[in-house]
Order: sequence, then C-alpha cells, then structure tokens
Amino acid sequence: MQDAVPASGIKENSTVNTMESYQQEVRALHHRRVNYIVLGGGLLMLLFAFLDYLIVPELFSEFFIYRLGAALFGIALYAANYHDIKSNYSFVIGFCGYLVVMVVIMVMIFRMGGTSSPYYVGLIISVTLYVTLAPLTMIQTLVCGLILIVCYFSTIRLGLPSSPLYSVELFSNLFFIICFVLIIATQSWADTAARRSEYRLREEERSEADELSQRVKGLELEVEKRSMEQEIMEERYRLLFDQIADGVVVVNPGGLIVQSNIAFNEQFCAGRNLAGASFFDISPEEEHKGLKEIFLAISSRGIPVSAGRFSLYNKSGTLLDVEINGSLLERRDEVVGILLIIRDLTIRKEMEEKLKESLEIKKKTEVSAILVLAKLSEFKDLTPANHLERIREYCKLLAMELSGYEELGEVMTSNYIEDIYHASILHDIGKVAIPDEYMAGDAPLEEYEKDYIRRHTLIGGDVIKEMAAEGGGGGFLPMAKHIAYFHHERWDSKGYPYGLAGREIPLAARIMALADYYEERTVGSGQEPGRDVHRRAVDYIISCSGTMLDPMLVDGFVNVQESFYQVLTSFPAGTSDAVEMMAMRSRAQSASVKGEKEFHQHT
Repeated sequence: MQDAVPASGIKENSTVNTMESYQQEVRALHHRRVNYIVLGGGLLMLLFAFLDYLIVPELFSEFFIYRLGAALFGIALYAANYHDIKSNYSFVIGFCGYLVVMVVIMVMIFRMGGTSSPYYVGLIISVTLYVTLAPLTMIQTLVCGLILIVCYFSTIRLGLPSSPLYSVELFSNLFFIICFVLIIATQSWADTAARRSEYRLREEERSEADELSQRVKGLELEVEKRSMEQEIMEERYRLLFDQIADGVVVVNPGGLIVQSNIAFNEQFCAGRNLAGASFFDISPEEEHKGLKEIFLAISSRGIPVSAGRFSLYNKSGTLLDVEINGSLLERRDEVVGILLIIRDLTIRKEMEEKLKESLEIKKKTEVSAILVLAKLSEFKDLTPANHLERIREYCKLLAMELSGYEELGEVMTSNYIEDIYHASILHDIGKVAIPDEYMAGDAPLEEYEKDYIRRHTLIGGDVIKEMAAEGGGGGFLPMAKHIAYFHHERWDSKGYPYGLAGREIPLAARIMALADYYEERTVGSGQEPGRDVHRRAVDYIISCSGTMLDPMLVDGFVNVQESFYQVLTSFPAGTSDAVEMMAMRSRAQSASVKGEKEFHQHT
C-alpha cells in the first residue's frame, strides 16, 4: 500500500513548478528584449560618431573604427540570439553586448585623457539602456554596475598619472556613476516585484478559470435537467396557445409560418395548419412592405410592435381589418421567431365610427348652441351684422401667426387655435344681463351706469364657468371663461374688472382684446369700412402697443393686417332688421328713462 502524499509536499511541488514556469517566462522575455538591447546599443554607437567629430575631430577615424566594430559585434549577437530558440543564452548574449559597448567607451575615455573626457556619460547611458530593457533582478543590476565602476576606476588610475586634480574629477565622475547604478538597481527591484506580482495574479486567474470550468460542467448537467422540465412546460404552453381566442401565429424573420393556434387556422385558413407557408399569402400586396418592416424591426432590433393596423384575407377571401401586436420569441437565448397576436377589428371599427359620428354631431350641436347663445349679446349691444364671425376669424388669424413664434410654439397648438376660434364668440355673453336702456341709449351715461355695464365681464365669466362645470370642464369653455373675464384688461393695468397688467392677463384674453379694438375701429367707427378706415385702425392699434395692448401681439397683428382686411370685406358689417327693431326699442326705453330722470330732477 502506497503512502499518501502529505499536503505540505503537494504545496512544495506546486511552488517549485510555479517558480520554474516563472523563470521560463522571464527567459522568454529576456530573449525578446535582447534584440532591442543589441540594436539600440549598435545604433547609439554609430550615432555618437557625430559627437566624436565635434569634440575630438583628430580621433574621429580611430573612434569610428571602434564604434563600427562594436556595431558589427552587435549584429553577430543579434544573429546568435535569433538562433537561441529555447532562450537558454539570452542573459549571456545581452551581457556580452553590454561589455562590448562598455569596453569601447573605456578605450575612448582613455584616449581622450581619462577624467577630462565627457564620455563617462556614455557609460551611464549604456548601463541604463541595458538594465531598463533587460528583465534583470536587483542583484544582477548591482553586479553590472559594480563591473562598470571597477573598470572605469581601473582605466583612470592605471592609465593616467596621479594628481589631486585628476582625483577630484575621478571622484566626481564615480559619484554620478554610482548614483545612477543605485537608481537603476532600485528600478530593477521594483520591476522584478511587479513581474512576480503580475505572474502570481495570472496564475490565480488561471486557477479560478479552471474552477469556473468545473462549475460550468455542473451547470450543464443542471441545464439538461431543466431542459426536460422545459419540454413539459412547452406541452402545457401548447395547450394554452390553442385556447387563446385571438389568432396567434409564430413566423420567422422571412415571414414563413412556424406555428399557429386553432383560432388563427379557423379564421384565415379554414382549419388547415399553414406551417411552412408564407404569412404574406394571406395579406394584400400593398401590405407586404409594412409587414416586412415590422418583421425586420422585431427580429434585428428586438423592438416590439403594438396595435399595428393591417388588412388580411380571411378563409373566404374577404379582407379584414386587423390589429397586430408582435414581439420577439426567444428560447434558451436563441431566437425562435416572431410572435404575432392578430385581433379582428371589424366590430371595434364599427363602434369607433359610430362613436366618432356621435361625438361629431354632439360637438356641432354644442358649437351651434353656443353661437346662438352668443348671438343674444349682439342684440343687446346692437352690434353690426357678422360681428361674431369677424371676431373669431381675427382671433384665429392672430393665433396662427403667433404659433410661429418660438416662445409660443408649445402653447399655440392646433387645438389652442381651434379653441380660441370657438371661445372668442362668447366674449360679451355677459351683456345679456345688462338692461337695454344702458346698452343702446344715445344719452351720456352716468358713472354708476358705466360701472354697471362693466359688470358684463364678471357676469359672462361666471356664466361660462358654470357651463364648464356642468360639462366636466373640457373643450373650449375654460378658455372662453378667461376671455369673458379679462378681455377688457389692459397691458398697462388700467383696464377692468381686476386691473391686471402684462402677462398676468391670459394670452387668449389679450388676443381677444386686440381683435375687439380692430372691430371697434373699423365697423364701429360710424363709417363705411374701407381701406382708409382699415389703415387708421392699424395705426391706432400700433399706437396702443405697450399701453392697452401686448407689444408682441401688436407685432403679430402688423404681419397679418392684410388678412384682417380680407376678413373685414368678406363679412360685411350691415345691420339686420332685428337689430334695427331692437335699436328703436332701446332708444325709446332710453328716452323714457331720460324723461323720468329729468322729471325727478325738476321736482
């Protein structure tokens, strides 16, 4: 019976294997970098020949031979390293290149006078280049530096006479060389520690990857188990799939039918199963482009489709309007196809048409009723014919102009323009409650009578407020309420009933105020409306900018003034018979009231 291997022995073997692997990796790195060391050293040797020409031109030829020899030796070392496939001699090759460069520089220093030669810097460059590129340990770096220091010291002391001056220069040069050696030795220590740490982390990552692989195998077994359970679930899904009332079909991105439920088969293919057929066979040709775009959006980008409207042929060949909802169907992270739920819209469409027709009739009835109600205020105020028609056209024109303003783009929508078109005709609805003698009398009014007339803004606003509350607060009535309340307010706060100023006044009321001023200055001027009357009205409105009217609205009005004039001429301001009768009765009542006042004053 064999003895069990102790855990400590396994750990030691693992550590030995790790160190061997690390050393092999370092040798491979050294092998790759030796090429750069040799090439870099040879290149520096040749480039520094220009320095020889400047500093010691008399020795240029001799030094160039030394440098050329070192470069040729570097080429030989490069070839040797290239053939050292197993990286067994990388350190020796790199160290030989370093020694050759060092010896050449020593010879040149000796020939230039020893310590007076600045080429000791070349020694520093050579050792720095070698240690920086080669993955040396700190001990190896110190050994290379020590060899350099000893060789330099020996060259100076043995080859030159001894003197205090030479000793000082020698000490200075050695000091700098020693400092550089210590610096690069420290850098080698840091690099070696970093390489070992990186290698250890990679080994840990590899170990964790192996462990993860084992776990993946366990998961695969679990997946197989779950797959069996999935098959059972799919059978249940199939039963549910066939029980759905709407047509359900699964197609591939090209439109071929993969699967369909009973409802789809009965409605579109007389109970037959169309698996393998094309979905486009039951759709008109003009629908093919839209269906292909939907299939592409779902299959390539995973974008679901909701409530898409299409037409499909049923089993009898009749076109049906259907609603299609589609989504990507995936199983085990694989795309199975595109799931389409198809709902017949025939009944819904009929109901929608009836509802739309009913709402349209209701809306027309409401607008007509509001217009009739607004007409009552015309009889009270003895306004010229087509007053309301002109007013709503003016408001619509101005609102459409303002919709192009950037600051009003979000407010001045098509719904806003339609609402102000209908709401503007209710601006003077409150005048229905004002006595006739105040509205059409020829005699000057007392101040309290004027205040009574001004109350029509509050009365009208309150009436519309109650109407809006009864109707649920929708439509154009909320805007009509603001117009009725505030269309006599002024930009400079001198209006009524509240004395609001600037943008405190609702925008719809400011638009109505400008339209009312134009109406008053054209058809209410007592003159036949014409181009001159229109011009004077425009000038007057421009003069009111910043006082009575919003400057921004005045600017917009100037842009559409010609359209205002066209409305003025399209809806002539004649006076109807009913208005004439009301005027006669109002004048009679006014004369009676005036007589009573004079009688009371006399008595």
